[in-house]
Amino acid sequence: MSKTKVNIIGVIGSLLVFFYAWQYSITIAPWLSLPMLMYSFRRSKKIRETLPITAIIIIARFFSLHGGWDMSLWLELAFALVVSLPIIIPLYLDRYFTPKMKTVFRFVLFPCMVTILDWLVTFMNLGMTFSLAYTQAQFLELAQIASLLGSYALGFLCAMFAPFVMLIVDNLSDLKPIKFQALTIAAVFLATIIFGSLRMSLARADSDTVKIASICVTHDEDYWTTVTDANTPRSDAQNKKAAMTAITDECFALSKKASDFGSKIVFWSEGGSPVYEDDYPAFLDRAKKFAIDNNVYFIPTAAVFRYDTAYNANIALLISPQGELLHRYEKSISWYPSESDRVVPVIETPYGKLSTAICFDMDYPALIHQAHSADIMIVPAYDTRKIDDFHTRVAFLRGIENGFSVIRHSNSGSSISADYYGNTLAYQNYFRTDERLMISDIPTQGVKTLYGSTSELFLWLVFAAVPIMLITELHIKRQKSYSKCY
Repeated sequence: MSKTKVNIIGVIGSLLVFFYAWQYSITIAPWLSLPMLMYSFRRSKKIRETLPITAIIIIARFFSLHGGWDMSLWLELAFALVVSLPIIIPLYLDRYFTPKMKTVFRFVLFPCMVTILDWLVTFMNLGMTFSLAYTQAQFLELAQIASLLGSYALGFLCAMFAPFVMLIVDNLSDLKPIKFQALTIAAVFLATIIFGSLRMSLARADSDTVKIASICVTHDEDYWTTVTDANTPRSDAQNKKAAMTAITDECFALSKKASDFGSKIVFWSEGGSPVYEDDYPAFLDRAKKFAIDNNVYFIPTAAVFRYDTAYNANIALLISPQGELLHRYEKSISWYPSESDRVVPVIETPYGKLSTAICFDMDYPALIHQAHSADIMIVPAYDTRKIDDFHTRVAFLRGIENGFSVIRHSNSGSSISADYYGNTLAYQNYFRTDERLMISDIPTQGVKTLYGSTSELFLWLVFAAVPIMLITELHIKRQKSYSKCY
C-alpha cells in the first residue's frame, strides 16, 4: 500500500481517539482506531513518518478532555500527553518488537503494555478515568468479564483486537497457515461475549429491594473555589453562612419528602451541605435527629471548611435510624488535601450491607475492592456537564467487579442506579430536571464474584507476562543462532 494510504489510515485512527472518553465516548471507537493505528505504525518505513500520527492522537485527547475539569490550558495539555502514552508507547513497542517475535506472544505484547501503562497512569491522580477499559463500560456483555478478572481485562481484550486484525490483514492472500491462531483468538472474544450474555440473562437479581432516595441541591457558588482555594478566611464566613444554611435547609426538606415517599435510605450528592467547622456540631446533631424522627438510614454529605487552611473535610456520614453515627467517611482521592484513612466501610443493615465512597474514589478498583462483601454501594458525586453520563456509568464497573449494586447521585451530572450487572434501575440528569430527588428500588443482596476473591490477580499476571515473553523470545532466538553455528 502507498505511503499516502498508510498515512490516511493512521490519521483516521488517531482522530477516532477523540471518542475515547467523557461525553464523546463511543464504545466502538477503539475497536476501529487501534487496528488502524497499528497498521499505520507497522507499515511506516521510518519512525519519523509516525510522528504526525502521534501528534494527532495527543491533540484528539486534548479536545476530548478540554473543559471537563477546572484546570489551566497548560495542565490540560500535560494531561492530554500523559493519557495518550498508554496508546502511543505500546504502538512503538509493537512496531519494534513484533516483527522479531515468533511465538503467540506477538499477539499479547501490545495489550499487555496498554494494560500496564493504563495502571501506571492511575498514579497521576487520574484513576482509571482515561483507561481503555472505561471505553467499554456500556458494552455490558463484554463488561461482565470484570466479575472474573477485573476491569483491566476489558482494556486488554479491546487492545488485543488490533493484533488480531493485523494477523488477518497480513495473511489475506493465504489464511490457512494462521487458521488455528485466528480461530483461537476469535474463540476468546466469542467466549467472553457468550459468558457475559448468559450472566446477564440467566442470573437475574431476585432478592428483595429497598427504596433509596438520593438528593442534590444546587449551590449558589462553587465553594471549593471561593472558600477553600482562598484558604478559608474567617472574615468571609458571615457573608456566606446564610446561603450555606439555605442549601442545607433545602437538602433536609427534600430528605423529608423522600422519607414521606417511603424511602428507607436517604443520601445526598457530594458536598451536599457546605458548612464551616464551627457550625459542624450543630449540623451533625440535626442529621442525627432527622434519622431518628424519620426512621431512615441517613447519609448526609458535607464539605466542612476549616478556617485559614486550604483543607476541607469532604465527608459522608452514615447514621442509623437510632441516631447512631455508624461511620464517617472522608473522600480518599481528591485534588485537595485529605485526612482520609482510605478505609471503605461495610455496614450491616436490615437492607443489606451498605458501603459508601465519594465520586472519584470509584475510579480506583483496589480501593473499592475493600467493599467486595457489600450489597449496595452509595456514591455521592459532583461532576460537570462535560463528563456526564460517562463518569457515572463507568462507576458501575466497580459493581460488576465486586457484585454489589451501585447508586451514584451527582451534582452537575447524571444520577444513575444500576444492579451488579450494570443494568440501569433509575436515571436522572441534573441539567434536565428541576427537583433533583431520585428514588431507586435497589436489590438488598449482592452476588459473589471471582474478582471479589482474587482482586487484581489478572493485572499482576499481565505484569509477569511481559518479562516471561521477552525472555522466551530471546531464548528461542539464541537457540536458532546456536543451531546455525552447527
